[in-house]
Amino acid sequence: MELWQTLTAAVLGNAIVLTVLGWLGKSLLEKLILRDSKRFEVEIKAKADATIEQLKNELQLRTIEHQIKLSRLHEKRASVIADMNALLAEVMWEAESFLSPMEFSGEPDKRQKQQVAMNKLTEFFRYFDKNRIYLPAELCETMENIALQVRQHVIKFGVYLHWDEGNLMEHTRKEKTDAWIGGWTALKTDIPTIRAQLENEFRALLTPAK
Repeated sequence: MELWQTLTAAVLGNAIVLTVLGWLGKSLLEKLILRDSKRFEVEIKAKADATIEQLKNELQLRTIEHQIKLSRLHEKRASVIADMNALLAEVMWEAESFLSPMEFSGEPDKRQKQQVAMNKLTEFFRYFDKNRIYLPAELCETMENIALQVRQHVIKFGVYLHWDEGNLMEHTRKEKTDAWIGGWTALKTDIPTIRAQLENEFRALLTPAK
């Protein structure tokens, strides 16, 4: 009996020890897992925060770059509008001088004035063609239409200057007069209305968006 009791006690003792060891091991394992989980969670959060911050910085940088590009584009557009409007004004001045019914002594003759007007038109169209990309299509169409109308009237009247006045037939003289007065009237009535609309559109483009 004593041997049996001894064996039983030994077995029970080992079982208790194993149970205790198992519980301790499980508890330790759970603590290690919990600790590692918290550390992993902290690391993940830190990496996520760093990534978010990096994305914020990149987004802010791109926003700044976009604003700079818009600012430069606005400056370029303002420069183009100013230059184009100035060239168009010079075209109008020379065309008006050419088509004006009033002539003063000491002025260049009509042929010379026509050449100056045509040179200004050429200068305008070259600049316009190179820089039209900076302006809306409808605005370009309006501006081009004005310049084409001016050129049409300058050419139409200028054709008659190559003929000697004394050799013109009566109906040809009338056509010349009609071309002259018609061009002058267009420059003083029709075209200014379109040009005023054009200038309003220019101002709208140059006004910063609110």
